Formats: sequence, C-alpha cells, structure tokens
Amino acid sequence: MKSISFVSNMVVEPVGKMLEGAYEIEYRDLDSIVSTLSGRVESDYLVILLESRFFYEFYPDEASLQRVEFLHELIEGFRERNEAKVILSNLFDSFAFIESGLSQENIRVLTEINLSIEKIKTGVSDVEICDLYSLGLRFGFDRLYNQRNRFLFQAPFTRKGAAEVALEIERAIARISRKRKKVLLLDGDNTLWGGIVGEDGIYGVACDENYPGIAYKRFQLYLAALRRSGLVLALVSKNNEEDLIELFEKRDMPLSMSDFVSWRIDWRPKSLNISEIASELNLGIESFLFIDDNPFEIEEVKNALPEIDTLLFDKENPLAMIERLSAVEGVCAHMVTEEDRNKSEQYRSEKRRAEVFGKSADMESFIKSLGIEILWWENEHSQLARISQLLNKTNQFNLTTKRYTQAEVEKMMREHTVLSFRVKDRFGDMGIVGVMILKDCFIDTFLLSCRVLGRGIEERIMDVAIERCGTSLRALYIPSQKNSQVENLYERLGFELLSVGEDGSKEYRFVSKKANRDYMSLKEGE
Repeated sequence: MKSISFVSNMVVEPVGKMLEGAYEIEYRDLDSIVSTLSGRVESDYLVILLESRFFYEFYPDEASLQRVEFLHELIEGFRERNEAKVILSNLFDSFAFIESGLSQENIRVLTEINLSIEKIKTGVSDVEICDLYSLGLRFGFDRLYNQRNRFLFQAPFTRKGAAEVALEIERAIARISRKRKKVLLLDGDNTLWGGIVGEDGIYGVACDENYPGIAYKRFQLYLAALRRSGLVLALVSKNNEEDLIELFEKRDMPLSMSDFVSWRIDWRPKSLNISEIASELNLGIESFLFIDDNPFEIEEVKNALPEIDTLLFDKENPLAMIERLSAVEGVCAHMVTEEDRNKSEQYRSEKRRAEVFGKSADMESFIKSLGIEILWWENEHSQLARISQLLNKTNQFNLTTKRYTQAEVEKMMREHTVLSFRVKDRFGDMGIVGVMILKDCFIDTFLLSCRVLGRGIEERIMDVAIERCGTSLRALYIPSQKNSQVENLYERLGFELLSVGEDGSKEYRFVSKKANRDYMSLKEGE
C-alpha cells in the first residue's frame, strides 16, 4: 500500500480520513511546512495543503509572491534530499468587499500566486498541483469552507469540501504516477453529435448553439483541447463513410476529419476496427479509451478486447460528459511536452512513411531515402519531463525496463550520463524518442519509442556510447513480458555475451561494430 504524509498550516485530518484504507496516512505537525521540507520524508507522497495565511493575513499583496519564491526554494531543496512525489495545493479565497477595483486587484494577485505555484510544478521534478482554485470556482467558497471552523479550530473545510479535496488529491496522484492514455476512440452518432446521421440527415443532427447541440459542441471543443495536449483521436462509427465525410465537410463543428489520425466507418464489429487501428498505429490496446453511447457496442468491445478501457456516453445528459471524461484515469496529463503537442502530426507522418515504404524496392533503400537526422544531448535538464515519460511508458524496445521517477533521473544527471535522442526525417520531426543511461561505461538503460523502430536507428545511436567507451562498454538485457524483440539486440550490435542469469538476463561486453549507418546524420544538439 502506498503512503501519504500530510503537512499543512490547517487541520487536514478530515481530508486524510477520506483516503484511509487506500493509503497509509501520516500527519505532520501543524505549521511544520518549513521543517518538513527541510528534512526527510519516507512516504511515497507528500501532500502540502496551503491555507492563505501562509502567504498573507487578509488581502494578498506583492509580498505574497516573495513567500511563493521562498516555498519554491524549500521544495527545490526537498527534492535534492527526497524521492517522495509532492502534491502541492494552490489557493482559493474569498475577500471582504470594499470596492470593485480592489476586488479585482485581489483576484489578480491571487492569480499571480497560483501561477507562481504552477511554476514550482514545472521547475521541480515530481510535483503535481492539488487544484483548490478550480474546486472553489466549481463549488463556491461557502460549500467548501466553513469560516467559523476555519478560525476557531483551524479546520476550514466543510464535510463536502474535505471529500472534494480528497478526490482532487487522488486525481493529482493519478496524474503524476500513472500512464496517460494515448488514443481516444470515438463513436459518431449520439456521441460527437446528437442524433443519427443516417436517419436525421447531415443537417438534422445536433451540434450547434442550441440545446442539446451546444452540449455536443462543447464536448467536441474539449476533445480538440485534449488532442492539442497529446491525446490522439480516432473515429469508429457504424455508418456510411460518405455520409460522415459530407457531415464534417458541410457542418461547422469544432472537429474536422483532419483531427482524426485514423478512422473506420463501416458496419463491421467495432472490436475488429479497433484492433486494426491499434495495429496501424503500432500501439497496445491498453492505451486506448473507447467512447460510445450504445451499451451493446461497449460490451462487444470489452468482451473482445478486455484490456481496453471504455466510457459509456450518456446521451440523456450530454452536458455531464466533459466532467465524466476528465475524471477517467489517464485522460488528463501531469505535464504536456512538445512531443505531446505534436503527437497527431507525428502519427500522420508515420502513415506517409508507410505509404512510401509500400512503393520502395527494399527496406534498406527505403531507410536511406528518409534522410534520417539524429540529434543527441547529454544531461539536458529541459528534457527531463520527456525523458521520464519515455522511461515509464516504453516497453517493447527497452533493454532493461527500469522505471525511474523524474527526481531519480535528475539525480542521475548529476552523478552519471543521461543521453537523449531526437530523430527527424524528410516527413517530419519525431521529437525525443530515445534514452540511454550510462553509469561509467555500463549501459543501465537503453530504449527507443516504438514509432521509430525498424529503421536501424539504434545502431547509429550506439555510436555515441562506443565513441566514449570503446571496448570498455558493458551492457545488460533483462527480459520482460514485452521486450522479447530486443533479446538479441546486443549481439547484432557487436557485443560479446559474457553471462546468462537464471532469470534470463544477459551481460555483454562490446567487441566491434557489425553495422554501418553512417548515412544517418548524427550530431550533438545545441
């Protein structure tokens, strides 16, 4: 069972009790935020719930922002000494009215405080925000807070407030600790729009400014935002394809056909179409979320593909679907990287590569025609989030499948060598797709994203380690359920097998190169 330590300048036991049973709970002394952040915490998560008095007495002022800077420094120091993930709250407050301009100034400074707290998350590894501000906007101050108890007992949350804060803590833990979904598979009728195209016609379905059309329009707007954050959209609909293409062309909707990296619009079982899309995108079914309004379709897919997650779209209450979708584990992100923002375009580029490959004489000539460029960096802190992301989600091409937190990667950058690799070709930029961790001249970790496999890129990347270490280079393969395709990789790259462990692990020593991929550009990034 995972463990949580609470530290706060208010009484948080009512919140912690909501999490008992799911976590081991420890409460630090009241008002011990500074001493806790200056010491050691052995729990898996440190939850820091902040009441406004930590920053200001009555109204926020510019000095409040200096307190945020102080908090930032404390958490930076904490990260150097601790591996516990930090769940840090932002602020929500209600101000006594004097004049409208003063109220707006208070809100402005409160917003700056919260933006500065957000910078702590982006500036220090393994920090996630417990978003009290959004809870306050959603439920209102008086539903979340009891002013009398706030000052009498230093216990500000109502029963409703404590329950909602506990849920938000769980959501924050999920965002920072668990893998994000990669693909949203969407039905069309009564999911992306109200009504059935085949019965109501392209101008009869609802996705407009009137209810219920506005609910579906807002849902599409949320899907478009998720797409920009790195989730890939795919369409799986039982319909006539020409009808849906005409609908997207002629109706003014937030989404267009170009927003979907793949689609299957026919009358076959949806599980079959989903399997084909998974194969096309080279992704595991477990990374998909299927959304449909028909319980029969949901059950058919779940029975055929038990590893997939599903969400039944409630066509009787479509306005609730944004909240329901955002609550699904793996939909919202801990942090959005540059690679995430370009994800849909990367999959489209891959489809173009596949089309060219189908016309090529052989694999080698196809690879040479791509004009592959590889950039590499050593201990590049600006790429910490992406490196950690790859370490914790890459399975197939991963020689040791060792998982490291962002804080652990940051520590290894100080003590060892963390190499990151970006790949481009004539079809586009695939972003940071490879990681190698060298401890002296031992390859602790070597992985590549599945979207660049089959092009010999690993052979060119290995040149960076070979140039550094020569025949002193050592390596390890640890078998897992998903990495059998790289079991003999090191033999292919010119390594000599030294030993085989009882668990099937293999130790190697580099002898000499067997392949030459010099036609791929390889240079250090700036």
